[in-house]
Amino acid sequence: MTDADLLRSLGVDPAQLDPAPPWTPRVGAERLDGSHPCARCGEPARATVGVDTPGHGRRWLDRCMPCLIATTPRGGPRGPLADTVAVLRGAAREAGVALTIVTDEPYPAAVDNQRFHLTLTADGRPVMRGWWPDLKTAERKFAAWVGERGSRDGTRITLTDEADGGRVLKSWPDEGR
Repeated sequence: MTDADLLRSLGVDPAQLDPAPPWTPRVGAERLDGSHPCARCGEPARATVGVDTPGHGRRWLDRCMPCLIATTPRGGPRGPLADTVAVLRGAAREAGVALTIVTDEPYPAAVDNQRFHLTLTADGRPVMRGWWPDLKTAERKFAAWVGERGSRDGTRITLTDEADGGRVLKSWPDEGR
């Protein structure tokens, strides 16, 4: 993300930012005395950085911690989830390591030989998935997910057998099968 993109995402007019020196100290600690407001929300700034702005030169971008965290670009998989999962599985096989992948993104089908599929949905939307090769482990994970997340309103947890056409083995809350 470029500095201009960052300012645009924050809704900040670069003309409203304080001028910064052409060189920016590694940390603008002298600005973090509580007198500079966050450019996004106005709370006292706890982080600052010099940004290059088209037409306005170098400016200080002051942010409070919540706004800094909310607007910091995060690295992550650049390709589709299926590609990332395939790379991880290949590396685990090569290293001789047992690997279970739990993701919060939808995945189109069972992964490799992972027969038992666990899905957690919130308000009808899948938010977490996991696959395991053996039923005992999958049932243990099912119980853990119910204990950790089952009390939230709108939560549904299902355990299915992918080798049996996706047959539901267990669900929470139980629907009286």
